[in-house]
Amino acid sequence: MLCTSLAVTLAAGNNLNLARAENMEKSFTAQVSAESGLAFMLQTIADASVSGNTTYEALTSDIASALGEVMHETANLGESTITYTDSTVTVPTITVGDLAFACTITRLSPDSESNQQCRVSVTGSSDGVSRTVSLEMKLEMTPPGAFSYGIATRGKIDIYGNAKIRSMGDPSDANVFSAAAYSTIIKAWGNAELDGDICLTSDNISTVNLSGNVEIGGEDDIDDILNDHVQLGQDPPDFPEVDLTPFPALATNVVTPSTTIKDCVLENLYVPAGLNPKFEGNTIINGIVYIEAPNKVLFCGNLVLNGFIVTEDGSDLPLSNNKLEFEGNLIVPGVDVLPNIPKFEGVKAQRGVAVLAPGFQLEFYGNNSTINGMIVGDKLSFWGNSSMGGQLTGTILCLTDEPMMLEGNTEITINRQDDGFLPAGFKYVSKLSVVPNSYAESNGQ
Repeated sequence: MLCTSLAVTLAAGNNLNLARAENMEKSFTAQVSAESGLAFMLQTIADASVSGNTTYEALTSDIASALGEVMHETANLGESTITYTDSTVTVPTITVGDLAFACTITRLSPDSESNQQCRVSVTGSSDGVSRTVSLEMKLEMTPPGAFSYGIATRGKIDIYGNAKIRSMGDPSDANVFSAAAYSTIIKAWGNAELDGDICLTSDNISTVNLSGNVEIGGEDDIDDILNDHVQLGQDPPDFPEVDLTPFPALATNVVTPSTTIKDCVLENLYVPAGLNPKFEGNTIINGIVYIEAPNKVLFCGNLVLNGFIVTEDGSDLPLSNNKLEFEGNLIVPGVDVLPNIPKFEGVKAQRGVAVLAPGFQLEFYGNNSTINGMIVGDKLSFWGNSSMGGQLTGTILCLTDEPMMLEGNTEITINRQDDGFLPAGFKYVSKLSVVPNSYAESNGQ
């Protein structure tokens, strides 16, 4: 009898241990499923973008739409679709091998800086056992990838003569990027110098043509330059979409043929189409200069611009009809030097751009010093004795595939803006980023 009791007890213990082991295996598999699923969702979320103006009310619908663009009609979801309510986004169960997980994204209240927030929860399951891991995320506007370069263009670039592109800080601030697809994309010869690297979407080294006494990335041996300072096969960065909405209303003083624009002080100018004015002499302009298209405008002499220049989008017109020329001595300290008075309040809110000219060609051939903000146009040329030896704070951005030229004694010193800075005049998208120390685990939902 005693032996029988011991045998029953031993068998029961073995069964209990087996059940525990099976349950631990299921729990472990569920945990692995949840953690793998969270990693997958974070990668997917990183590929999704929503409008920079997403509101609390539209948060779940915008996230669902953005994730749908990435995930719908893929092997992961098949014919299933992402759904949402006012407060929750639901991603259907995804099965990969023996692992399965489902994801919900729950809207949270905005943080103290008014960033929209949500909680991403992923539940992994295994034979009736589930585990849930979660992270809180916040929605932040992000600058486009093109802003991470000193010069970015969709076209080819010629750098020759004594042209120099310097960096105020890290040499990478003077990196030059082109998304062009020509047989020759970058041509540098003579005594051309570039502190940064050449970055191309092309994977063909023969698209880079170097000759003479060029120096790039601190190297003057052409073979070393091609090996060490030409970055091929780069992912094309996002180029921004221009947003001119706030600017016309800031320009309250209309320029007419009778307006004195020489040896004077001007404020918040509106230049009508076809006026083709010439600003010359010792002129100071405070605030904005808004220029309608078409127009050919010459800025020459000793010009101080305490603000910025913005044009109407002239992309639908011939580029030959839209031109801004900068000759002589140009200083653009930026909006921060303007007094804090009502007529400049709106202007001072638009920071980070010096010249924003979609649909215009820009030519710089004077002595330009301390240009505080980005230079943006459809075609850009720097030649003669053009010099930005003080500094250019921001990226030089060409919005089209028109060729860019830097020649003669041009010298540009770039002090690129901080990575998170969002210059005025562009439409931005928002990305979800993880809130630190928000990771949590639970047994199921």
